[in-house]
Amino acid sequence: MKGTKRNGITSLVSALIVIVVILIGVAAYAFAYPPSATPSTATITTTASGGTAATTVTTTVGQTSGVQASAIGALKIGIILPLTPSDNSWNYNAFDAINKLKAEFGFTLSVSQNIASGTDADVPAQQWAAQGYNIVIFQGGQYQAEANTFAGQHPGIMSVCVDCTVANYSNVYRIWLDLSGGGFVLGAMAGMVSQTHKFGLVGGGDIPSIWEGHEGFIAGITYTSPNCSGTCFTNTFEAFAWADVSGAKTTATNDYTNGADVVFSSGDGVDVGVLGAALAQPSTPQVWASNVYTNLTAILPADNKILLGSIVVDYYTPLFKAMEQFVTNNWHWGYTKVDMASGLITVQPGPSLPANVRAAGLLLQSDIVEGAIQISFASTSGGSPYCFVNPSASSCADSTLTVPSGGGTPTGNMAAQFNYLPTASSLP
Repeated sequence: MKGTKRNGITSLVSALIVIVVILIGVAAYAFAYPPSATPSTATITTTASGGTAATTVTTTVGQTSGVQASAIGALKIGIILPLTPSDNSWNYNAFDAINKLKAEFGFTLSVSQNIASGTDADVPAQQWAAQGYNIVIFQGGQYQAEANTFAGQHPGIMSVCVDCTVANYSNVYRIWLDLSGGGFVLGAMAGMVSQTHKFGLVGGGDIPSIWEGHEGFIAGITYTSPNCSGTCFTNTFEAFAWADVSGAKTTATNDYTNGADVVFSSGDGVDVGVLGAALAQPSTPQVWASNVYTNLTAILPADNKILLGSIVVDYYTPLFKAMEQFVTNNWHWGYTKVDMASGLITVQPGPSLPANVRAAGLLLQSDIVEGAIQISFASTSGGSPYCFVNPSASSCADSTLTVPSGGGTPTGNMAAQFNYLPTASSLP
């Protein structure tokens, strides 16, 4: 437990963090799985500058030999997307990453888009299995049951299940996204720019990783917004989940109409709806919105005027690791956690934010990367990840987060917990 003394980075000017991250095989949120294969080592270099909004992450994962590269090039890989890359979010990121890998290694790639459910996903997956495919990527937690069923039917095929907590077979390779750090940084910046101290959160399906990002954002706004209480935000999960562009736009519009000046969005078509609602608001007073998974500043510069920031996910690296481990036969019970501490998730502050808010966000991000701030989640079931799999339980409900005036451990019933936070007044 850290006290009030700050062990984090105190200046972002020319700050350089180099960390070595062990991508652990199988151990997540106290789930018991069979022993993992030999861990791999990645070197992550993160550079942040207080004078700009730039945060660059360069990742080098091991050394791929010519033999391994040739083996990856010989693979046949299929990926199943719930929507299309036009969302500029979850689906765009996966499509972009897999195509960059294809361009680099030359493997055979098939893509199925607009696959709404696990039942629908079974059709292309079985077709690819019959055609001798080696890897099938199920891009979303809604495919978890199907990925496991398919894996049981085809033990020689790697079933990559993204945002999944369950592996019933050794050939299910899970990639888990922990959005809490990104949510917290965005929330902290939101609390600093808000004039009304009212906020909205709009999500797709109420699944663990989405709930986790919302918890981080709520903790962030409570941390930096002095007038925020448990009633300062509305938290909505759309009835038609991730594809509900219209519902998300309506919800966000209602949030803005009711006084919120920042609305957090947690990905996919929900991003499209929330950003559309923000862009439709009058230019004054200023409103803000966010997106998840991609660097929207680079994709849609026109949205910059209302962009609080983007939670940017490096999806290329875990996909590459899965392929590399497959060709080296080191992939059974595979598991990769993608989070801010590993450098695989970063926050890109919006370019229109005040300089001090950008600097504060990058400062908190740096503290999470180097481990000064560690985020965990309350549990009511003896150490197991109860709130991840039961986000609607009353014991996992949100409440006001209180941070001691001298820093230290927050108190309250908030599910997101922190080992240490600097005093809010110490931020730029």
